Amino acid sequence: MANSPSLPLAALMLAMSASATAATAATLDPALPAYVPQAVKVPATAGYLDRRTGAAMIGGAEHVAAAVGQWNALFAASHPGIVLGFEGKGTSSAVPLLMHDKVLFGAMGRAINAIELVPYRKIVGRDALEIRIAHTASTPDGSLATSLAVYVNRANPLTQLTAAQVSQILSVGNPGGDVSRWGQLGLSGEWRERAIHPYGTAAWTGFGDYLQREHFQGRALAPNHEELANTAAITGRIAQDPAGIGVAALGVRHPQLRQLAIVGADGQPATGTDEEVVSGRYPYGRYVYLYVRRLPGQAVDPLAKEYLRLVLSHEGQAIIAAQPGGYLPLTAAQAKAELEKLE
Repeated sequence: MANSPSLPLAALMLAMSASATAATAATLDPALPAYVPQAVKVPATAGYLDRRTGAAMIGGAEHVAAAVGQWNALFAASHPGIVLGFEGKGTSSAVPLLMHDKVLFGAMGRAINAIELVPYRKIVGRDALEIRIAHTASTPDGSLATSLAVYVNRANPLTQLTAAQVSQILSVGNPGGDVSRWGQLGLSGEWRERAIHPYGTAAWTGFGDYLQREHFQGRALAPNHEELANTAAITGRIAQDPAGIGVAALGVRHPQLRQLAIVGADGQPATGTDEEVVSGRYPYGRYVYLYVRRLPGQAVDPLAKEYLRLVLSHEGQAIIAAQPGGYLPLTAAQAKAELEKLE
């Protein structure tokens, strides 16, 4: 198999790259490496091969279907004879399918959680290899995984907080103390003694687990934290409650809501712009993942490794960048860090 793209593949790559350039040129890092196909042999005994079609199956989150479909087409064009398929049954299906070697990758819009890790480690013998393939979306439109934001009622005069203050409001046992009244955040007058009403999802949900791991360090939620099912429920409740605050999907627009800016260590506020999410300046940016099954003492599956070389290349990330209102591509440095995990 040739180490350079065939003419049809080169044309396909050029078309996809041009599409991404036209749509979101500023978001695609020109330093991302070009994809140079390498020969790969699919293990004949791999459990992820569909016994009826022979396709190497990818499963999990349905919201990655558009990108995976295009990656599969590019990969097939450069590797004749290799067929890839995708079956999106939801993020929660990814770990069981991967655990039992039914998929080459488990696609997820969140990280594997502690509950999923227990049976996975028991059956496989080691953790799945976690590969970040994109940043989450900046809007809840399109049913994609999103970055998060902090919202208050429009009647609340507060305009910004630090991530540490958000933790002090939503969880208990914080090193700097907990916050339960708006006056502790500098509000005066009628707001000084008003109790804070925190809203959010349960700790075991995708949003909740992310906050526990990345911001709360496993601390319990505030005793008056009201658990709701999703972003619509959380923001709807805050819109009705002047004393409400909560974390939900980034990009919600509602006349009775205000998204708070988050002040970083440098004193600068961030609101979750694409640049702030990709650069890491915004503390509530998240990732989309492909998880890889890896047995103890064994190297990464050769097909998985070659496929990820495509996903993390300029051409692969151009597919991410070309989706209007979709996920955000990685930078060259971020893609390099993920590729190094494969060695």
